[in-house]
Amino acid sequence: MKLLSIFLAMTLLLAACGTSEKEGIPDATDRPLGDFSYTNQDGNAFSLEDIKGDITIASLIFTSCTTVCSPITANLAKLQRMAEKEGLDVHFLSFSVDPEVDTPEKLKEFGNQFEADYSKWNFLTGYSQEEIETFGPENFKTIVAKPKNGGEVVHGTSIYLIDQEGTIVKSYDGLDVPFEEILEHVKILQNK
Repeated sequence: MKLLSIFLAMTLLLAACGTSEKEGIPDATDRPLGDFSYTNQDGNAFSLEDIKGDITIASLIFTSCTTVCSPITANLAKLQRMAEKEGLDVHFLSFSVDPEVDTPEKLKEFGNQFEADYSKWNFLTGYSQEEIETFGPENFKTIVAKPKNGGEVVHGTSIYLIDQEGTIVKSYDGLDVPFEEILEHVKILQNK
């Protein structure tokens, strides 16, 4: 009987640990986004404090990418239009993984290709390659690596839902985007 009581107590404890305060979002994580203060596409300072209070979707991209970055950014642009159509207040954040090449001007030119609404979308640079190669894995649990002998930056293709407190709630495939699922999760966060 004592063994059964211990088993039940452990089961309840594990169930409680697995329950996220983000009720209704399966497999939600609870990782605070690390502090940052970078430069956006307009040359203005943009920091973690600027996203607090907003629901944000983040990505990792670079402007000279010849493979995944344009499709990821196009998907975010589509998501931005869908969210706007549904009246959802969602902000977007794209971190350059090639910051020494991606100037604010290059990022703005890149965003313009996708008709990004800059009132709710910031493209960030203004840090060292070493810094983003640490920031990406620590915060988004993905690789960011620029080959020393040239070649394109290696990085993950996920996109990340961040809540109003600056906590990373969930990641999604940035190439095969579950648009409706993300919008449902945004609604859950908006109504909490």
